[in-house]
Amino acid sequence: MITCVALTILLAFAALGIDIARMYVIQSELQAFTDAAALRGALELDGGAEACRRARDSAAALASGPRAMKWDLGTKSISDISASFARESGASGIPDASTWTAVPHDPAGYRFVRVEASAPAPLVFLRIFEPRDSSKVAAASVAAKLRDTARLVE
Repeated sequence: MITCVALTILLAFAALGIDIARMYVIQSELQAFTDAAALRGALELDGGAEACRRARDSAAALASGPRAMKWDLGTKSISDISASFARESGASGIPDASTWTAVPHDPAGYRFVRVEASAPAPLVFLRIFEPRDSSKVAAASVAAKLRDTARLVE
C-alpha cells in the first residue's frame, strides 16, 4: 500500500518536472532569439529617419526565412515579437527608462533596442492543477549601439 502511494507521488513529481523542464527549454530558445534579434536591431540604429524601422525589421527577419530561429526544439515559428527603443541616461551607458517607446518620433539619439518574444508553452501534465492548454513563456533582451558594434546590456 505504501509503495503504491509513494509511486503515485513520485510519478506526479516526474510528470510535473517534464512540463517545467519543457518551459525552461522554450524560454532558453526564446532568450537566444531575443539576444540575437536585439544585437541585430542595435546595429541598425544610426540615428537616421528609418533607423528604428530597419532595426525592427532586421530583428523580426530572424524569425522568418529558411534559416529562421524557432522554438519548441526548432519546430515552431516565433510570431509574438515586439521591439522598443530608448535613449541613453546621461553618460552612464544605460537606457533611460522614461524614454522607452515602440515608435520614436525622432530616431536621433536612440541607442538602445529591447526585443521581447513570447510563445505558448503546451501543458501536458500541469493541466491537472490548471485547466489550460498552454502557459505563456517570454524572454527579453536589450542591446546598445556602440560606434561600430553592438553589445547586450540586459
